[in-house]
Amino acid sequence: MDVSPTHSVFFQTDLGRSIPQDDIDLVRAAVDCTSEQLTLFTTLSNIDSIDPTAGWSQMQRRVADLYAISFGQALVCNSRVNIDIVFLDFCAYSPEDMAPFSLSKTLVASKDKHAIPTWWPSAMVQNLVVCTQFSSSPEPSNGHPNQRSSAPFPPTRRPIPWSSFSHVALGGTFDHLHVGHKILLTAAALAATKRVVCGISADTLLENKKYREQLESYRTRELGVLLFLRKIRKDLIFELVPIDDPYGPTATDASIGALAVSHETLYASNALNLRRAEHKMSPMALLPIDLVVSPTADSDGNHSSSAANGSRASVSNENSALKISSTDIRASLAEKQNRR
Repeated sequence: MDVSPTHSVFFQTDLGRSIPQDDIDLVRAAVDCTSEQLTLFTTLSNIDSIDPTAGWSQMQRRVADLYAISFGQALVCNSRVNIDIVFLDFCAYSPEDMAPFSLSKTLVASKDKHAIPTWWPSAMVQNLVVCTQFSSSPEPSNGHPNQRSSAPFPPTRRPIPWSSFSHVALGGTFDHLHVGHKILLTAAALAATKRVVCGISADTLLENKKYREQLESYRTRELGVLLFLRKIRKDLIFELVPIDDPYGPTATDASIGALAVSHETLYASNALNLRRAEHKMSPMALLPIDLVVSPTADSDGNHSSSAANGSRASVSNENSALKISSTDIRASLAEKQNRR
């Protein structure tokens, strides 16, 4: 396919199985032919058999795996394409919400074309590109897009099939929103049924950050987080608040039932529950996210990783994947500015 600014991809995924090579190849091909915005739409083929106790952990690892595969390919190609992953089972999209995606091509493997949601706009269905080269498994007998079925409408929101919480919190700087942020935000949003409370570091808290002159303003960071959250879940309340201390709203909001954290901050997060105990509040469940490990970067900000070149980029035990930090991004921007 020719390179275009925007594309979408649709495929099914089974949380109980490794990502098939066919789907990996499809995603990588989509990255190769997209220059600005790539959206990966997926549905859970095993949604009715997910173990409620293990489902969330499997889901957040699958999100990280898919970002690692797609972002890894972008790094290999030295591409600046922005990549988002949307679970159609839970996003609460309407046909009107899908309309903007109808303006560009959507890639789908022939093995999954029968699963295209019935409620997708006809213009989007007409823009499908069925890729037979990414379907080593047999096609279903009802494999024509006009006979599609799958994600229900209305509404486009299945009940969360894993342990969930009404109110989930998370926090961070969210400077130059990147893959690690998106994994954390997605995992938090897919653990909540009513509200996500996101604490964002206030500008005053960042005065000693490295490459501070390249930091985005609070309002810019807040808008980036909000737009991303609204893209992946349209049925939740998103409460974004500036934080200027280590505790944020978790120290005062007793309704928060869970906190999404990275493994690196898991131990420190116990201090939040100690503070809640001092205020006679129930402890929050801690939801550790599997974030990706760090690659190397050259002075131009280009990254490389052995996982990016492997047959399967993953954050599971089989392979390590990719990570880009806000500090890396600011360092790259500062280096480029110094060269001018």
